[in-house]
Amino acid sequence: MPHADQVRNHARWRPGWHAGRTSYAWVLPLAEQPGLRKLVNDYQYALRDLPGFDLVPLEWMHILVQEVGFTDEIDESRIQSLLDATRPRLTEVLPLTLAFHHAVVLPESLALPAEPQSSVLELRSAVREATAEVLGEDAVPAEPEDIDKHVSLAHSTTDGPAIFAIATLSATQVESATAKIPALSLVKLNRDHSSTEWETIAEVPLGG
Repeated sequence: MPHADQVRNHARWRPGWHAGRTSYAWVLPLAEQPGLRKLVNDYQYALRDLPGFDLVPLEWMHILVQEVGFTDEIDESRIQSLLDATRPRLTEVLPLTLAFHHAVVLPESLALPAEPQSSVLELRSAVREATAEVLGEDAVPAEPEDIDKHVSLAHSTTDGPAIFAIATLSATQVESATAKIPALSLVKLNRDHSSTEWETIAEVPLGG
């Protein structure tokens, strides 16, 4: 995957977001993956003195699979229906094995692509179908951007050329990592700090 030539300030406040507002979302938490933690640690150590980037805390490493909607717009009583609609669909999705290796510069972040990306897309398709069944097709948020098939190492805090970030990533010697993911998490997500944080509501196993 090619590097971006320029970076821009990471926009924490996406449309509709503001301080204190939360959203339901499906995520793959990755903080408990030892190989991935080492890979991220190695990159973040090399990035520690690079200006213009905020490192993502290891505890909040994740892949955002699908947002469901703001918590002040979805009645809490519908969450159980969402879980009930999602569970049978995820029995048909095998537990994920994702590989990570070379980091790339994206327009708003430095990130590790997850491979195969088709596995994330299949999972996303299943939860979008379940969400549409419970909330209606018009209520399903748009699919996340490509960045959400990656694990972010750092977010850009300024606009400018990416040359120094590219040089730092390219000069860092790392070993690839594999993450085995047995379940998908429904969370209550917030963006009040520089990195996305969440409270877990439920976990749904993959493959039954």
